[in-house]
Amino acid sequence: MRPLIYSIEDETNIQNVIKIALENANYDVGCFLEAAEMFKQLKKQVPDLFLVDIMLPGINGLEIIKHLKNNTQYKEIPIMVISAKGSEIDKVIGLDLGADDYLAKPFGILELISRVKALLRRRGNEQASAVKSIGEIEFRPKERQIVLKGQKALLTEKEYLILELLASNQGKTVSREEIIESIWGYDFIGESRTIDVHIKKIREKLTQIGQYPDPIQTIRGIGYKINL
Repeated sequence: MRPLIYSIEDETNIQNVIKIALENANYDVGCFLEAAEMFKQLKKQVPDLFLVDIMLPGINGLEIIKHLKNNTQYKEIPIMVISAKGSEIDKVIGLDLGADDYLAKPFGILELISRVKALLRRRGNEQASAVKSIGEIEFRPKERQIVLKGQKALLTEKEYLILELLASNQGKTVSREEIIESIWGYDFIGESRTIDVHIKKIREKLTQIGQYPDPIQTIRGIGYKINL
């Protein structure tokens, strides 16, 4: 799935440049001329990044930043301010309100794309390193560790990634092909038996820390499913 970017910009020519440039760079872009229509769409779909102009009709860019950063649902989504107001004070105000980057107009397309990539990469790294809970299991990616009812189990990298993949799709069958492509990549040259070995080890570690009955179900001829 391609990352989704919301651009709030009232100059249609600049909006078109942003849209074409980012779509060519393999992003989906939602374009809005004012805050009201963006907030309406935000209730339906949340983006991976906001690009916000400061000088807007109605609610200005600084107010948009305030609103997003004061909302627990949106506050972790990165914001890049793109504005002709390139003075030092405007940049400081935007960043102090919580914006993650500031790009002054006029800007180069390559710089825009580079900064967008950097913000999305940073967010991806933060999400990947964040502790999260799925069902009763707490996942600790930095340590490759899971915690269940206060009991800890240390997994190998592949075991951790497989369990996380299954847990993130709990209740759904994940095929062997999906596991291989997600964990090993398309160039995997091992045997599918490798997956069975890893699943067996995961099952052992889950039952050792009190996950009864075994939550991983084998879907014969297809793959695996987990219910937590």
